[in-house]
Amino acid sequence: LNDSVAKLVLIGIADRYNPEYGYAYPAVSWLAKVADCSDRTVQRKIIFLEEYGFIGIMRSHPKDGRTKGANKYSLPMLEGVTQCQGVTKSGGGGDTLDVGGVVTPKSHPNNRTIDNYNNMISLFDLFWEACPKKVGKKHALSAFKTAAKHNDPEMLIKAMTAYADLVKRKAIEPRYIKHPSTWLNGGCWEDEEEQPQPENYGVSQRWMPRSEAEFHAKFDQMPDWYRLNRPDVITLAKEAGWLDE
Repeated sequence: LNDSVAKLVLIGIADRYNPEYGYAYPAVSWLAKVADCSDRTVQRKIIFLEEYGFIGIMRSHPKDGRTKGANKYSLPMLEGVTQCQGVTKSGGGGDTLDVGGVVTPKSHPNNRTIDNYNNMISLFDLFWEACPKKVGKKHALSAFKTAAKHNDPEMLIKAMTAYADLVKRKAIEPRYIKHPSTWLNGGCWEDEEEQPQPENYGVSQRWMPRSEAEFHAKFDQMPDWYRLNRPDVITLAKEAGWLDE
């Protein structure tokens, strides 16, 4: 299934799957939140999933014949579901089941998909909590799911925690703090922190003394800095006899 939105809708349906009855009964509005899309998009993706056999739509027939029955969804991918008396199939892309009886499972379904979805949401919540700039949560969730396909989610959480620490230590202005989705889409967990550059106190790294007086005029003001950062100047001074150490 290459359609990422349809996949999220399918995961949402699986999350609401009831093994005792053999169907799921999620609200379209809830599926829209799971898939980060509109209700209308969810309805289109449900049709898509039905056409490709990922789900079966079970439509009930109200006794008054006027109101529209609520949809329930069977999941062929969860093995062990059989039809009992009163359930019929109608033609079409997927299995459209007109329910007049009860659907019972042969055995407990594989809930790996549900567990994976719930685990992903829990990991994202931890990631979001670590973000120093909490904006664009829906976009961040989508980017997190994409990044987690090829990277360890716990590594992403640790990297974001480190970035938040960097923001705090360097007192980065809010306008320069990266949005969570920008950070994820840019693969910023691989960024290396810039090492602080030694201050030169106004001395050019290319400067070399041309006389003993010039050397001592600068060296005597900050001898420790020169010994640490300009060993070439120290070597020159020793060779010229300007510095006895």
